[in-house]
Amino acid sequence: FAEADGTIKAIDGLKVTIQKTDGTSVEQTVLPGADLVVTVGEEVRKDEPITTNPNVGGFGQAEKEVILQDMNRVYAFSALSFSIFLSQLSFVLKKKQFEK
Repeated sequence: FAEADGTIKAIDGLKVTIQKTDGTSVEQTVLPGADLVVTVGEEVRKDEPITTNPNVGGFGQAEKEVILQDMNRVYAFSALSFSIFLSQLSFVLKKKQFEK
């Protein structure tokens, strides 16, 4: 959504510059993945949508795997995975024991 009333002065990648009626400029960053629906020279009002879907993009929407940014989380994930592996192994071995 547009942060201010004014005219679109420039579009540079993910940055849209809006020139207000008083002459000051506001630079607004658009999230990656959203398509702009405004062009340079177009008039916009405050809170008017400038992208097709303002909810598109942002953190975590393009990644398809687990991202662990803290070593304590890596250790916890490893411990959880190992404990699940051991429990599944024990279930299989116990089932094999009863089949004999």
